[in-house]
Amino acid sequence: MDGAPRRGGTPWEGVQRRAVAASPDSDWVAVTRGGHGEVHLVDAETGREATRLRLSTPLRHGGHLVLRTRSDGADGDPVGR
Repeated sequence: MDGAPRRGGTPWEGVQRRAVAASPDSDWVAVTRGGHGEVHLVDAETGREATRLRLSTPLRHGGHLVLRTRSDGADGDPVGR
């Protein structure tokens, strides 16, 4: 596993963080695989990966995500949850 803890090291050495995004109006959740340039789209209802997007950037430190639909009201959230 890439970035797995190693003997004698701390659990966070060599690990990139992940960013997660969800919309209250959708069954999909997006998760980045930091450092690998991938975004996994997961169907939260079934728990299965719907698709995987491979990007041209490694998404260092997980990147930033937003997932919203037209009717979820997220445009009124000034914090960006």
